Order: sequence, then structure tokens, then C-alpha cells
Amino acid sequence: MTKPKFSVILPNYNTPHDRFTTYPGNNKGAVELIDVAGKQGAVGGVEMLAMEGPLGLNEATKKDVKNALANNGLSLVAILPVTYGEEYSNGSLGAAKPKVRQMAVDEMKRTIDLAGEMNCPYVGQWPGQDGWDYYFEVDYQKIYEWWVEGMQELADYNPQIRLGLEAKPFEPRSYSFINNTPKTLMLCEDIARANVGVTLDIGHSLFGHENLGEAVALSQLKGKRLFHLHMNDNYGDMDGDMYFGSVHLITFIELFYWLKKTGYEYWHSVDIFPFRTDPAGTVLESVRWMESISNLVERAGMKKLDELIACGDPLESSRFFRELLFGSK
Repeated sequence: MTKPKFSVILPNYNTPHDRFTTYPGNNKGAVELIDVAGKQGAVGGVEMLAMEGPLGLNEATKKDVKNALANNGLSLVAILPVTYGEEYSNGSLGAAKPKVRQMAVDEMKRTIDLAGEMNCPYVGQWPGQDGWDYYFEVDYQKIYEWWVEGMQELADYNPQIRLGLEAKPFEPRSYSFINNTPKTLMLCEDIARANVGVTLDIGHSLFGHENLGEAVALSQLKGKRLFHLHMNDNYGDMDGDMYFGSVHLITFIELFYWLKKTGYEYWHSVDIFPFRTDPAGTVLESVRWMESISNLVERAGMKKLDELIACGDPLESSRFFRELLFGSK
């Protein structure tokens, strides 16, 4: 079986801040963080934000970023446009104002151009401000149509670049427009472009009360639409962005089973907010948990796991994993 490929959203190596305070820690630029990732040796790739400043990928930094990636033997696996900033406070491709929708298309096209120039195969999109807070605030049908039309234009702009839609139940809007995996897949079907698929953020799916295994299975059912993974954990009530493996176990075992069963071949990208832990250590712990769970699935054996599902007896599955994990009869 193909071994999982691990990557990280590059700013994860910095200490983030929240809406209450700035936590003590480092504040390195992109080139420095690529060196951190290369020296650590836990990941084979990084994803970056297409934004201005020393931490982003932009005209001022792209040459140095390319050199740093080459020097550290790392791949640029994804670029994320910031289409959720101040100018998009009421939406991007789903904004009511045509001028804002066009601005979002233009920003995405610039990111797609940047991806082509940097030999990056994937542009992800988290539409954080696309949604609503109140009833009678938006036209749900028009938002849907605008998103389909906008994504079709972007997909056709460069069919060689894969584009991913990342669902989230809520935050910062009370209701996110793209809020779950089935709706994302429905959009993909209507967009009807082979290079448009799903970025599955594990934490978003968890606090949206989705079944991770099912989310993977459905995403891979028709045309293998699962293009990218953001790996983290939470308690199921909010987007905690905790290190992967900190809360869930059996859930993640089944997740990796379905990733293997459906032939997922892209990146498992660490997406965390290490507020009070060492950032590099938290990235490493996430990768080690992913490695360990992947190895556990292989040790269990796909044939045996297939048999458990075919049997359909949850007690039989419970006994099997208890004995596998703890050796107790």
C-alpha cells in the first residue's frame, strides 16, 4: 500500500494569536519556516497562503521561497488564497455585489497563476465569509448559482491545477454556505469539472458531526473527488485545531482505513493552532500520530477490516480493536 504523504500549513510553525491575546513565541517569515520544516524532517511538503508580507507567498517572496524549498528537499503542495479577508466580509464568489465576486475571481486566478509558476498542483479555497448570520439575509439559490458559475470559470482558467472546496459548519458566519461534505460534493457535481474537488478538514467535519469514514467514502465514490486533507482534532463542538490524535482514536483508525481502501494518494496536511505548545513539536506529534494510526491499519490488515464491516457486529469490531491495541482478551 502507498504510504501517506505528510505536509504542513507553513504558519503552523509559528505561535498564532487569537481574538483575546497574542501568545509568546516566534514570528518567523516563510523562508525561515521552510528551513525549520526541512531541518525537522517530519514532512515532505508545505502549503502556503497567497498573501502579502514575509510569511506569505507573493511576488516579493516567491524566488526565495522556491530556493528554500529546493534547498530543503520540500514540495509546495498547496496554495491558499485569502478570499476571506476584510474586503470579503460579506462573501467572495457568493457575495451579493458583482464587483466583489469579480474581485474574488481575479484573486483566485492570480493564485492559480502563482501555482503554475511555482509548480504547485493544488489551490485550496476556504470560503470563510460566504454564508449568513440572520434569516431573510441572503438568496440561497443565487449564492449557489454564483458559486457554480465562478468555480466553472476558475476551473477552465487552468485545467491542470486542481481546485478544492473546504467545508466548515460555521465560524466566522453563523451559517457557512459550504458547510458539509455532501453539499460540497453536490456543488462539485453541478460545477462538473474534473479538476474541482474536496479539501476535507478533519476538524471541520468533526464539529459538523460528520462520520469521517463516510465523508471519505462518499468523496471517493464518484470520480475520486477527495483532493486534499487538513489534519487536526477537536472535541466536536468547535474548531479547536488541536494536534491530530489528541482526542479521537477509533474514529481516526476508520478514517485511515477508508483513505487506504479508496486509494487516496494526495497529502495529509497538518493544520493546527499551537497556542500554548511548542509549534514544531506539535506538528511533529501530529505526524507521528498519523504514522502510527496508518501503521496500525496495516498491521490489522485490510482483509480483516473488510471482514469486520461485512460482519456488521459492532461488538466483534470492539473486541478486535481492544485486543489489537491493548492485548487484552
